[in-house]
Amino acid sequence: MSDMDFTEWGREIGDKIEEFINSKEMKDLQENIRHTVEDKMADVRRSAKEAAEYVNKNIELQKEGLAQRMNKEKQREYDGLKEYEMPKKQQPARYEKRQLPVAKRPKGRVAGVLLSVFGTCGAIAGWTAALFGYSLFMMGGILQAALLPSSLAGVFAGICTVAAVAGGVIRHRVRRFKHYIKTMGAKDFYSIEGLADAVSKKEKFVIKDLKRMISKGWFREGHLDEQETCFMLTDESYQLYLDAQRELEQRKKEAERLAKEQELLENDPIRKQLKIAIGEGNEYIRRIREINDEIPGEEISSKLYRLERVCTKIFEHVEDNPEKLPDIRKFMNYYLPTTLKLVQTYHEFSEQPVQGENITSAKKEIERMLDDINQAFEKMFDKLFEDDAMDISTDISVLSMMLAQEGLLEDEFKMN
Repeated sequence: MSDMDFTEWGREIGDKIEEFINSKEMKDLQENIRHTVEDKMADVRRSAKEAAEYVNKNIELQKEGLAQRMNKEKQREYDGLKEYEMPKKQQPARYEKRQLPVAKRPKGRVAGVLLSVFGTCGAIAGWTAALFGYSLFMMGGILQAALLPSSLAGVFAGICTVAAVAGGVIRHRVRRFKHYIKTMGAKDFYSIEGLADAVSKKEKFVIKDLKRMISKGWFREGHLDEQETCFMLTDESYQLYLDAQRELEQRKKEAERLAKEQELLENDPIRKQLKIAIGEGNEYIRRIREINDEIPGEEISSKLYRLERVCTKIFEHVEDNPEKLPDIRKFMNYYLPTTLKLVQTYHEFSEQPVQGENITSAKKEIERMLDDINQAFEKMFDKLFEDDAMDISTDISVLSMMLAQEGLLEDEFKMN
């Protein structure tokens, strides 16, 4: 290719680049960049204004606090130390603003603004210089001299563009952080769905956003629930959630256990009868205990404690040995209900305002009867082990005979 052809080719490319620069798309791009820079500068001015207001507010608060302290000192000198130290109940209540466990100045807030401003400015300058240099290079006026600076300007513009985008991401994240706090208000719990609606984002995005803010320390005590459907602002609220989860898990296990037990009862009539009998027996014991707590007197209380103890032992043994349920049928159907009736009668007599001869005599008779009942129930409990004792005695006799036959207990066997 001749120099004339190369020059003509470069001139055509330069014309196309110039046409692109003067086109509507390029003007729109420049307009968007200009608006972006203006927005960033407005943010910088707004941040500076907020900082100035914050400083002025602190100064005013310090002045106010100093004035209050001076007034208190004067009041103390006037009224005396004793009158100044009032009880807490008499002191005027102070309004204490709730301190949220969040970062007041999120890390990266200032960096985001700086990256946006300087990145945008650098990108505009860099891309403009790069396009201008490449256009000169293509026109063939100054070939090598324009190529290197244009390339460097393009690299610089690319870096600035990345910085501007990163700054914008940080600024938007800070804005969402403040929006989250404002949306939650005084609540420690808030649904992810509600936060997503507040910032017009998808729930998955909000979950990732909150996790990132928690990891960066913006939400110092922030937590998500196990299903990631709720956000908790404080450790206290998260502990309440964990306690509720444990209680829910326990209830679930208890419900499963009861369902399984009910299924076993339906399939096993004997076990079902045992369950009913044990439930009735425990109800008798509970009512005896309640009456015992209301009746005054150590002597009658000791008798009722003895009655409660032996009844509990009987039902525990039958529960472990369901085959012995028929042995306590009369105990369940007659002895225990009659005993409870006697205890209730004693309770009614004890509540009478006048303890006459008939009431006193009846109470003593019931007390003597309780001794007989306790003795009878204890014998009944011991009788439940009668078959076990016989089995043990038989096993001992057989074992002794076998040992004697082997010559291991020859002398003892002859003596017996």
